[in-house]
Amino acid sequence: MTPLDSEIVFYAFRYCLGRQTYAVSTCADYLVARWGELQERDRELIVKEIRKALAEGRAGAACDVESWEKVLRR
Repeated sequence: MTPLDSEIVFYAFRYCLGRQTYAVSTCADYLVARWGELQERDRELIVKEIRKALAEGRAGAACDVESWEKVLRR
């Protein structure tokens, strides 16, 4: 994954976190599948931001929360 690809994936993640749309599961599945290809700093930020959104109750609907928890379990 190029640095630009990594940036675009991170932007997509930020867009999806907290939304209630099918894009959440698509993004979460992509993150799980490509986790090892992401830059370490991006992985750390993704985990931090998911945990914060979950703790604050702003990670989306129940099905979205399940998708984000799947990323944390990857």
